[in-house]
Amino acid sequence: MPRDDFHSLLPPPEKRPTPAPAWVALLAAWAGLLMLVASVVFVFLPGSVDPRRELEHARPFSPADKFLPLPIYGIAVALFLGIVVLWQMRKEPRPLPEAMLAQRVQARVGIVLALLGACVIYGWVALRGPR
Repeated sequence: MPRDDFHSLLPPPEKRPTPAPAWVALLAAWAGLLMLVASVVFVFLPGSVDPRRELEHARPFSPADKFLPLPIYGIAVALFLGIVVLWQMRKEPRPLPEAMLAQRVQARVGIVLALLGACVIYGWVALRGPR
């Protein structure tokens, strides 16, 4: 079995990460938009009438309580998708090709829309949440 005894003093060449497929950037933008819409819908859903009885399971949960996990977890997924696209693009040689520029724009739009949705959700809960 041949053995490689050559030991270079130079660091090994850095491997570039494989860019995310184009559909991930598109999914990030759409997920951000859907989560912003879901956050706005949450504001208009009827909330708890008697939270204590709901926690004791004496009364069913309100529609807002049942719907809240969707935008909360969806925002995290939308942010994750956008960050993955940008993170895997970080070591690509510049200037980027047009397709990668479009993917970067889609990822950033998805991140911004998801953050706006998070502001709506957390702002609503902070201002109108349980007292």
